[in-house]
Amino acid sequence: MFDLTKEVVLQPSLQKKYAALRALLHFVFLIAMLFVLYRILFPIVPLDFSLDNPNSTKNTLVSPRLSQTGEFPPKKSVGATETLIFNANPIGQFSEANIAFTLEKNSNNIENTSIKIRKSYQAFFFPIGNPIDFKNGTLLATPSGGYYIVSDGTARKFSNTDIILSLGYPKGAFISISEDDLKLNKIGQEITDVNNYPNDTLFAIEDNFYQLKNQQLFPFVSARAFLSQFDGISAIAKDKDFLSRYPVSETYLGFADGTLVSSAESVFILSEGKSYPIENDVTFSAMGFSWDDVIAVTANEIGVYKKQKQFTRNDSHPNGTIFVDQKTNKYFIIKDKKRKPIISPALIKTYSKQKPVLASSLEAEKESSCTLKKKFFSSNTYECRVSLKDLTLLTGNDYQMSATFSNSAKPSSINATFSTPLTFHSLRNSLSTIKTKLKNRQN
Repeated sequence: MFDLTKEVVLQPSLQKKYAALRALLHFVFLIAMLFVLYRILFPIVPLDFSLDNPNSTKNTLVSPRLSQTGEFPPKKSVGATETLIFNANPIGQFSEANIAFTLEKNSNNIENTSIKIRKSYQAFFFPIGNPIDFKNGTLLATPSGGYYIVSDGTARKFSNTDIILSLGYPKGAFISISEDDLKLNKIGQEITDVNNYPNDTLFAIEDNFYQLKNQQLFPFVSARAFLSQFDGISAIAKDKDFLSRYPVSETYLGFADGTLVSSAESVFILSEGKSYPIENDVTFSAMGFSWDDVIAVTANEIGVYKKQKQFTRNDSHPNGTIFVDQKTNKYFIIKDKKRKPIISPALIKTYSKQKPVLASSLEAEKESSCTLKKKFFSSNTYECRVSLKDLTLLTGNDYQMSATFSNSAKPSSINATFSTPLTFHSLRNSLSTIKTKLKNRQN
């Protein structure tokens, strides 16, 4: 190879300039590397929300709302003694946060307002609703000798065991429950007809599963979809001729709500006929999901779902997600912005086919706080700095913040800047996080 610079000799004056520029370049490169390393080990994440433009894609704080209504503040106004709540989901471990409110010029003073901050999952902050009941199609048996099927949301009793035998319900499919468990569902009309099946009866025909609804057989998209909701023994075995008795719907039934699946190198969470592609592996882990629960599905199986926008760490867990409280060992299922308790061991067995997301009500009650003060050289911005040292290692990815103003106020924007100070404790936490991520990638 020809070296065209071998004979090039710089003049002494240029040699000095070259050496100086070279040293300067190395110095700039070193400074840049140190800055990048500093930002990795001691990250700063600013998050904002403009109440003037609540639908802007630039908003990175989540859902400012009034606690009383759960709705966005009407006309951006927060009344006296009303509580404004918002959420933040920064990825990483942070030691402190700076919270700032910028108000409209004609707004009242909000100095000395206390800002409270807690950490868990956004869905685990949902209020507790009524206990969940048994799902349609479940077969139940009580200590008093009653046998029931959950049909159209009600527990319908078989008037005698001869009807059960005549219709062919598998004896081993009836789940033993207490009399109190039976009260979770309303009692429906008694079953006396030996010739017709009640709604929501399950059937196995050859290698396919079906559920009867309004005199139609709705097919499950696959055996795996069926088994994500019911045990195989729950279905009455029939031959192919049975298909002539009821018309077969063109609508397929899918997996249990909250099921995690993979298809074409993407991972989805399924809920109510919709599939949500999970943003990335960081979001997957941040939401408390387990890779062991991900089911590889076919194009046909995922095809019955309507694809939605990406599921990000700013989204709450969808309907069907199950949580278990690590402190009390109580189970909850997410349904319509509520945490509905799963109060019966029999119910846990029927709903929890996948590992629940681990959470802690005790940790979720812990809070840190700070008091707003007027920002220097600003007439309408109020801010405070809160320590997160007692929260950062708690379970969950969501920081929920709340402010109760003593006077009515009109905030125009909110900012929450999460940071990690230059301390040995922060350095140790950052290195521990990086080590954990590297191990997860190797696995």
